[in-house]
Amino acid sequence: MRYVEATNALQLQGSLILELQDQLHNLTVLMESVKRNPGCMINIVRPSPLMNAQEALHPEVQHVRSCPIDCATIYYNGVRRSGLYTVVPAHGGMPVEVYCDMDTDGGGWTVLQRRADGTVSFDRSWRDYREGFGDLNTEFWLGNDHIHDLSTQGEYSLRIELEDWSNKHKHALYQSFSVEDEEHQYRLHVSGFSGSVQDSFSWYHDKQSFSTPDSGNICAEISHGGWWYNQCFYANLNGVYYRGGRYSPRARGPLGPDGIVWYSWRDSDYYSLRQVTMMIRPRYFRPRLSP
Repeated sequence: MRYVEATNALQLQGSLILELQDQLHNLTVLMESVKRNPGCMINIVRPSPLMNAQEALHPEVQHVRSCPIDCATIYYNGVRRSGLYTVVPAHGGMPVEVYCDMDTDGGGWTVLQRRADGTVSFDRSWRDYREGFGDLNTEFWLGNDHIHDLSTQGEYSLRIELEDWSNKHKHALYQSFSVEDEEHQYRLHVSGFSGSVQDSFSWYHDKQSFSTPDSGNICAEISHGGWWYNQCFYANLNGVYYRGGRYSPRARGPLGPDGIVWYSWRDSDYYSLRQVTMMIRPRYFRPRLSP
């Protein structure tokens, strides 16, 4: 009995140590962000003596308005150069490094996803898609937790840039875009289409939950990527990167298409795009003249 009690106590202490390590890591990330943004101040509220031990492990991190909450805020602060910046979502999210596009259609875009050369595999787990992966300078997925924090702090629009293997460029613009939290499977809300390409996204994928190959969704397994699958997709920008664009159902197996697909591009599931980018900015953003 003493052995069992000691083992249980040891396991509990181990769990507490892991939580403290996570907390320390988060605070370290926070302080590094402050160092990179001297004008950004963040208040950390210390745990109250009245809190229990479990609550005290998760002190609230409050957002202060001097911190940029997205790339549009950075733009309005006078920065007009595309590149990597740190933002702090308004609803208490942790600081996150993002790529800001300050050139496309007036700038101010926070980039959520990019496919460019096939160097990063998007055949990833639920955890990878939740936390994010890849290289912000090349190919990446920002992370569903970050996408949720960013897209729900106001009214945001989504712009999707598309390029095929003939260097033809088109775009899709959605006036409203947001993603729910993990508890609700990062459910997608997207509407208000316009652009230079026919819509293959909102009309079929709106209100769909996010799925990954390890989440038990057959469409995600077939497509080798994470996405807001329906039955299964008319647009899938996280599929397999096929050089040259065209591929056959036998390229990776007979189950179905799995490329970087925007069906209306060529009315085909078996044409994979060369480059795609997903980015958001506030719906009522207005470009300003350079200072």
